[in-house]
Amino acid sequence: MLLLDLLEGLKTTFREFVTPKVTVRYPEERMEPSDRFRGMFRFSYERCIACKLCAVACPIDIIYIDVHDETREVDGKNKKIKVLDRYDIDVKRCMFCALCEEACPTAPKSIWLTTKTYELAGYDRNEMYFNMQELEYWEHAPEYSTLEELAERAGLAEPKKIEGVTK
Repeated sequence: MLLLDLLEGLKTTFREFVTPKVTVRYPEERMEPSDRFRGMFRFSYERCIACKLCAVACPIDIIYIDVHDETREVDGKNKKIKVLDRYDIDVKRCMFCALCEEACPTAPKSIWLTTKTYELAGYDRNEMYFNMQELEYWEHAPEYSTLEELAERAGLAEPKKIEGVTK
């Protein structure tokens, strides 16, 4: 019995040994995430009805919404409508559970997590706090300066030379 289990495991090992390996040279090459991938948020101001259900559904309270009521005349009648003043998300604390997306009653959704962006690193924590304009016009991950560019801006343009090391 033990020998059969060992041979079964070795069969799997040898099969994987001869299959071609997939290597991606990140960051020069990037893999495309699957369609079900939950990436960075997108937000649509036109679709949002300011119901605050997404903020209530968030288990860690990272969605901040401010609204005010306005009275507008529609078809000769005064209607009270909610106007969205603020829609902010603190992404550094987000666990990308998509409960905010599920709670949204509009069709199509006013907030969704299906962007294929997974590069959300930043050098400053305040860069991970997005308002509704940044969420609405989100296309790709923000471009950050390289260490060489930061050193050049700080006046440290001449890198230290280490003896015996050639570039």
